[in-house]
Amino acid sequence: MIHNTRQRGIGLIEMVVYVALLGILSVFTANSLIQIASAYQRVRAEREALANARGVLEAITASARGALAVYPSTSRFSSDAGQISLITRLGALPGHETAYVDFWSDNGIVFMRAEGGADGAVSAASVRITKLRFERMVHGHGREALKITVQADSAPGRAPASVTLSAAAALRGNY
Repeated sequence: MIHNTRQRGIGLIEMVVYVALLGILSVFTANSLIQIASAYQRVRAEREALANARGVLEAITASARGALAVYPSTSRFSSDAGQISLITRLGALPGHETAYVDFWSDNGIVFMRAEGGADGAVSAASVRITKLRFERMVHGHGREALKITVQADSAPGRAPASVTLSAAAALRGNY
């Protein structure tokens, strides 16, 4: 009995099927990697916007809580490009009982200036502060408080992200 043991290689049809399957898998893999990279960029932009908005809000509320009063002549309320000037005892120059601390936004960056000091950026240039809003509130017994709203957006050319945070701070210096 003679067996015909002829070995066969891969046929043309099988090769086309294997190449087609490999191509389909490659497309799905590449698409998944692109989506993961896009999601990473979006999450990174959101975290950066949130961190900056939180930092701005914390800096302003900490200063407001230690303030004696708001200086209304240089403060701008109920505007998305707000500005606040606070009267405080902290950092008063020799011979003075009080000092001023100012917060404002310029070209999407929030700045702070303590009396006698230089301007310093509170937010990073990698985000745009599109809203810095202050609302003055007066509670019973004439106690002042501020409602502060900060909106931070990712800078142009980055993944789109936006976050809005609000806080209220009572001016404790006049208690």
